[in-house]
Amino acid sequence: MSQRSPRIVLVEDSAADAEMMTLAIEKSGIAADIVVLPTGPQALAYLGDTENSCDLLLLDLNLPLITGFEVLEQVRSISRLKTLPIVIMSGSTNSEEIDRCYSLGANSYIAKPNHLEEIFACGESLMRYWFGCVRLPTRAV
Repeated sequence: MSQRSPRIVLVEDSAADAEMMTLAIEKSGIAADIVVLPTGPQALAYLGDTENSCDLLLLDLNLPLITGFEVLEQVRSISRLKTLPIVIMSGSTNSEEIDRCYSLGANSYIAKPNHLEEIFACGESLMRYWFGCVRLPTRAV
């Protein structure tokens, strides 16, 4: 029996950032299904639909309409998503924002890298950690 590819939901309003992270994930050598959503409402609609599934949520904080903080808080209020791994990826290194993310239930906080090589290294590390080292809960469906 073959193992299924992990599904990653990337919530990122910057098309360039989303494209770079998607490329970095693909270059990691670990096959994944990547769903890119540019707004908080789209993320909440996708994650709230029991027909959709997700193994890892990569969430930007500065989103239009509904902030990443609000998405994080609302996702953690959904019973079946309480164990969904959530990694915040933000340009902010503000300690108050980082602390707030962890207090709202984020599993990790990554400051977005600036250079292409750093983005690729981050994507590879992220994939190897979450899908190589960690034993994840059953996929939230």
